[in-house]
Amino acid sequence: MTHPAATDQGNAWRLPLLAAGAAVLAHFALQVAAWMIAGVFEYPLDDPYIHLAIAEQIASGGYGVNDGEIAAAASSPIYPLLLTPFAESAVQRYLPLFWNVVGLVAAALLWGRILWQAGYRGGLGVVLAIAGPVALNMTGLAFTGMEHMLHTAASLAIVLGLLILTDEDRLTPLLVLGILLAPLLRFEGMALALAAALAVLLLGRVRAGIGLGLLAVLPVMGFCALLWSMGLDPVPSSVRFKMTAGEVVSGGPLEYFRFKLYTAMHQPPGQILLLSILLALGMMFLPGIRTAPRRILLLTVALAGVGHVLLGKFGWFDRYEIYILATMSAGLLAAAPLAPTVVPRLVAAVPVALAGVFYLPTVVAEYPHASRPIHVQQGQMARFAKDFLNEPVAVNDIGYVAWHNPDYVLDLWGLANADIMRLIEAGENVPGWAGAQAAEHGIKLAMLYAGDWFRDEEMGAGWQRIGVLHTDVHVNYLGSDEVVFWLSADAEPEAYTEKLRAWAEGLPEGARFTFTDSSDEEPAA
Repeated sequence: MTHPAATDQGNAWRLPLLAAGAAVLAHFALQVAAWMIAGVFEYPLDDPYIHLAIAEQIASGGYGVNDGEIAAAASSPIYPLLLTPFAESAVQRYLPLFWNVVGLVAAALLWGRILWQAGYRGGLGVVLAIAGPVALNMTGLAFTGMEHMLHTAASLAIVLGLLILTDEDRLTPLLVLGILLAPLLRFEGMALALAAALAVLLLGRVRAGIGLGLLAVLPVMGFCALLWSMGLDPVPSSVRFKMTAGEVVSGGPLEYFRFKLYTAMHQPPGQILLLSILLALGMMFLPGIRTAPRRILLLTVALAGVGHVLLGKFGWFDRYEIYILATMSAGLLAAAPLAPTVVPRLVAAVPVALAGVFYLPTVVAEYPHASRPIHVQQGQMARFAKDFLNEPVAVNDIGYVAWHNPDYVLDLWGLANADIMRLIEAGENVPGWAGAQAAEHGIKLAMLYAGDWFRDEEMGAGWQRIGVLHTDVHVNYLGSDEVVFWLSADAEPEAYTEKLRAWAEGLPEGARFTFTDSSDEEPAA
């Protein structure tokens, strides 16, 4: 039997276009607000520049952030590849913006199409189409310049592909593309991709289900094998670091999963996700749904949600969980119209409403201010390294400083340096280790976050503080509002002081540099 959606094509684009229009307008407003506060275009995180630096190396035949040094600092297997065009040009800087706008429009169109395919034709459909991308923070996600927006679009492609399969018994290229791209954009995408392949198998397409499962796994395995062949660990440094940093791993898998569940239960995004999982499992048994093929869609998104709770992360510019919240919400809303009353539709919209209550105040109050700190801190560190220092340098937030920098940049946090990552993971960062690593690479100046990031004993007796870059602006998403400039004992202080003085004269408002030893030498913005 042909599903009504297959023949009712008259207004098929109404909800998708409403969703895309709302998403683009909200994103544009956010970009304009951030530009007005920062005075320049800037990303709100240093991370896009890490991917740009890796893309620059890929374009020249390497992989990492430095010429001739292999490192897996990117958390996405394919996102750096998308940033390789214009690698030698300043135009490359805008590619993360371009791809995030593409991902935002695609995700919003898919969101609207899911609503239409599910049967939303009245006022509720219009409200959900317009409010969904904004409430679920897709607009804020695109603001980060990272791969998460494209990953969200791939995830929604999987949901729509499964919805069409359950309704019309038709496998679409959209489902295949989503299953292929979701894990390649983010490793977390593997849970949804495999759950979708299982759903295809359970719907009676055995060969297709097995093939789609292999399509999800094999490309990622190939990427991991490539890293292994280059002498790296098969899992990228950033993925390993984010899975273990500050988390309990010594107690084995059960202790780790218990900790992850505890973490999800004690923060709003995790609570919204857990509620969505429970709603999906409960909705499977409602009249009208429990015998319908769409029931498989609820099982699929629930399995993916559990996977994120046990293995995924939340927070840090709210970028890790948006894909799964959008996926869960889309799955709930897709199944709800099959119930005999309107109540399940309203209940299915609750996670969207809760997400809006949680995210929108932060988006309005904090996001517009997030770009300026990157400009006045990371941007100024990069300007000093490239325009004044012109020699190898050590940092612990590597992206902006490394991008388009012809000189060596040592990552003392380890994401872009496999040896340092292994040293830190092995607990061998004994007193003096950071200074020794810098000296080993011929580095005489380091720019490192203040506070507990790098203490005096980690740099060692052969290093001294020459000054501090202060960031006097809203700094919610910076590692620290102060960056300490360290100088090796065998360096000539006068030469570096002269460079720092000349650089500090050009610091923008909100950034100032103070020398450590002399109160009369305080260049300020």
